[in-house]
Amino acid sequence: MAKLWFKFQRYFRRKPVRFFTFLVLYLTAGSLVFLHSGFVGQPAVSQNQASPAAGVPAEGAELPFLGDLHLGRGFRDAGEASSLARRYGPWFKAKDGSERTKLGDYGGAWSRALKGRIVREKEEERDGSAVFRGCFRRPDNLSLALPVTAAMPNMSVDKCVDLCTEKEYPLAALAGTACHCGFPTTRFPLHEREDEQLCAQKCSAEEFESCGTPRYFIVYQTQVQDNRCMDRRFLPAKSKQLIALASFPGAGNTWARHLIELATGFYTGSYYFDGSLYNKGFKGERDHWRSGRTICIKTHESGQKEIEAFDAAILLIRNPYKALMAEFNRKYGGHIGFAAHAHWKGKEWPEFVRNYAPWWATHTLDWLKFGKKVLVVHFEDLKQELFVQLGRMVSLLGVAVREDRLLCVEGQKDGNFKRSGLRKLEYDPYTADMHKVISAYIKMVDAALKGRNLTGVPDDYYPR
Repeated sequence: MAKLWFKFQRYFRRKPVRFFTFLVLYLTAGSLVFLHSGFVGQPAVSQNQASPAAGVPAEGAELPFLGDLHLGRGFRDAGEASSLARRYGPWFKAKDGSERTKLGDYGGAWSRALKGRIVREKEEERDGSAVFRGCFRRPDNLSLALPVTAAMPNMSVDKCVDLCTEKEYPLAALAGTACHCGFPTTRFPLHEREDEQLCAQKCSAEEFESCGTPRYFIVYQTQVQDNRCMDRRFLPAKSKQLIALASFPGAGNTWARHLIELATGFYTGSYYFDGSLYNKGFKGERDHWRSGRTICIKTHESGQKEIEAFDAAILLIRNPYKALMAEFNRKYGGHIGFAAHAHWKGKEWPEFVRNYAPWWATHTLDWLKFGKKVLVVHFEDLKQELFVQLGRMVSLLGVAVREDRLLCVEGQKDGNFKRSGLRKLEYDPYTADMHKVISAYIKMVDAALKGRNLTGVPDDYYPR
């Protein structure tokens, strides 16, 4: 044994590098074993501690500034909450629906980890579920409106949604014990919602779900993409006129571009270049704005020379209080898209309002004054009446309005270019003096619109 030990020492004395290599590997292996043993049995998500990422909006691209205004950019528009998946329509209250009962009574580290896994799986399932569209009256010609029908004695929302998903239809309509699948069309446009209580008939397979009736259907939108409005291309021939999609920053220009591209089938261009938008599918972003290959041109410019360069324009106007907050969040929020509390409370916010609020007014006034053919669209109206307002926009662009294509756009109106919504502040960031100044600008714009026999600003522009 001593002889073997002596040979071992002599070997490593001659080759010290190998000795230290073996020593480092040994210590590393021991450390890994120790760390692994320390994590065994710990839940992946603590029962009483929220995930660090919870509530944090998806990270957006941080884009280069264009001067001080950072005009060319992509965002999910502030102020509009993202569509939340609602799975079960009108709810029936359970006698004992506590989360503890649903998940079971778990004890111990391993059970807590299992419970956390169940919670995450339930959340993932909910995030990927169908979207509740509402309660609607049975269409007149059912076989044409919803071409696929299946009888389901043991009806549930999951079964009908799964069937329509398998058949590759974006709509699943539950009618008691019958499941119908189809597309939104002029025969079934989903524009006139009924009282949800008319559809509040319990499912035979799930008493806490509503499955509609033979006369009133519960409708869900599946995860199947409606491809009727997804094809886009450049104009086949160079356009003879340049049409602007003009707006103040923060007024939803990029979202409007998304809607126009889906509704017309043609790419939109930009007065600026934003590489991140190009990578997200706006292929007209790289074209020069005068190329004539795009259906319209995004711009935030408001000078007379810049306005007169266009032959016509869609002027998108948004509530200045929301537009200013949206742009401030984008400008000072970095990659997360929200301004820090210190920016709101510091000197940046008052200075921003002082500089940008007048621009909100002059932008609209200049386009009304110098624009050759201007179609005014209020952002709020576009949200509430997308089918009607988008139809007006498409008509100005010189493209035939196809109702089925507009209905397709309604089903995927948000795309990937709308913000998830403004981070709610616990206070009104606008001081009394700010309200006074902005209200004066609103009245100026309202008077200018009415002076041209146009609809004035919406009532909610004036804070209550």
